[in-house]
Amino acid sequence: MFVDKMIRMSFRHKLIFIYLPSLVAMVLILGLGYTGLSWVACSAFPDETTDVAAYTNTLKDWSATGLVSHFPLSVPPHAKNVKFAAHPKILQGGTYIQLRMQLPADEIAAIEKQFEKTATVYDGSYPPPSFRTSDDSKATLDFPSHYTLYVLSVKDHTPPSWNHGEKNGAAVSTADNEVVYWAEAW
Repeated sequence: MFVDKMIRMSFRHKLIFIYLPSLVAMVLILGLGYTGLSWVACSAFPDETTDVAAYTNTLKDWSATGLVSHFPLSVPPHAKNVKFAAHPKILQGGTYIQLRMQLPADEIAAIEKQFEKTATVYDGSYPPPSFRTSDDSKATLDFPSHYTLYVLSVKDHTPPSWNHGEKNGAAVSTADNEVVYWAEAW
């Protein structure tokens, strides 16, 4: 009976009562699916943080790693040209934190003296740290030559491929009176 009625329905009635609701339902399902996946992707994969106000909380999040013990607990109020970059760990991806600031020459000299005692100068035997707080976002991630890279620790968890590891240290520029504290894990 129902089938007979369907056969006798005009194309216009079929369009209104069968095809149109099916099309609306499909569009609604696809739209909700896309919106849901977009929301999950945005919340599950956060972006890099560059807000200096987030530094203290981000540093606390990193403290359990042991990689940021050389970072200052807060940004000194007299620091100039402060830049901050941090990216949280996502699945098997890498993570980093970096704080760059300009300080008076005597403070930079004291910081450099401290790192000369506790760290080794980067020798190129492993991948260098990336310059995440560079002024030029289009530049390479290499530190300029006027920085001395001090390495506190390097741990390669799967030699010799550098597939998973971590390193930390600081870069000091006496030419610009800057220090860049850095830590990376991949």
